[in-house]
Amino acid sequence: MMNNTSILHIKEQKTGLNKRQKEFNLLLQNIEELNRLIPELESAYEEMLQRIPTDLNPLIREYQGFRAEIVHLMDRTYTNDLFRNAYQTKLAYLITESAFDLIVNYGFEDLKPVYNKYSDIDIETAIQLQQEQFKITDPAFLLESENKTEVPEEDEFHQLPEEEQQKIKAEQRADRIAAQIRAAKLHAEQQKTSKTVRAVYMDLVKSFHPDLETDDTEKVRRTDIMQQITQAYQENNLLKLLKLQIELERTDQDKLENLTKNQLNYYNKMLKQQVEELEAEKEAVQKKIAAVCGLPYQHANSRTTVIVKFNTNVNELKTEIKNIKIVLKNWKVPSQLKAYLKTYQIPNEKFPDDDDEL
Repeated sequence: MMNNTSILHIKEQKTGLNKRQKEFNLLLQNIEELNRLIPELESAYEEMLQRIPTDLNPLIREYQGFRAEIVHLMDRTYTNDLFRNAYQTKLAYLITESAFDLIVNYGFEDLKPVYNKYSDIDIETAIQLQQEQFKITDPAFLLESENKTEVPEEDEFHQLPEEEQQKIKAEQRADRIAAQIRAAKLHAEQQKTSKTVRAVYMDLVKSFHPDLETDDTEKVRRTDIMQQITQAYQENNLLKLLKLQIELERTDQDKLENLTKNQLNYYNKMLKQQVEELEAEKEAVQKKIAAVCGLPYQHANSRTTVIVKFNTNVNELKTEIKNIKIVLKNWKVPSQLKAYLKTYQIPNEKFPDDDDEL
């Protein structure tokens, strides 16, 4: 990453800055902010990873353990005289839903017989069906199944009507012309960029060529720097040269203020590219954070926000454990479990509320 990006800031002038100069400063400001933010977010992510085994996982295991106890409790009380018809249907639904999640996601293998007792299909079949469903809805799978444009074989082509053949030939000619135009534009762009690369390269060579130094230690340092400069030049990579120029503090303020329109265009173009790269890097870190603490990745914009969210998750889980312990205690009384079932509705199904109908 680049450091000390502020050294390339174009100072305000009496006549003001033009559009390209303002863009140049804004791009450098964005790069500076991203270079600060990305390590900060990485640090927050690493801290969360370190705390998960000690602060979060024990609470998760404790909470899921109470869920498993509730499944066993509902299993034991299923045949209670209070539970008939719709009550038992609701119990069976709750048992299978909770048991499946606990088996698949938390390793409660002892719940498999309980699941099988209340499900129309056994647990292994249910797991297989889920895996197949994931495969079908996986974007990569869907992409492979999309129809692809097929080019007719030579024999097939000559069997087509003359009008269709001429249409295909015209489309092929248009594609070739478009490709040639794109190649010509790319070549012209590369040629222009090469001039800018050469200018930056020569400036760096004048400043860091080891032959210009008599001190042996400094000569070694400059030799290493020149290797980096030469590699960037051979790659025709202006972005790398700009990074070196910034890191080595070799950009003169007067030169910045007098950059030509074309020079600024190319500097801005490459700085935009770096901003895009850093934005992608930031988003990748944000999405890793989101996967750990559930914070929408767009909101992971500071270390404080991330750690506060993680701490909130820990505290909320502690509260959930207190609540589920109360539920478990209450549901050991069948009438209280029945009171809950009376108001509970299976998703997308309706049951009468009158006890006599139940």
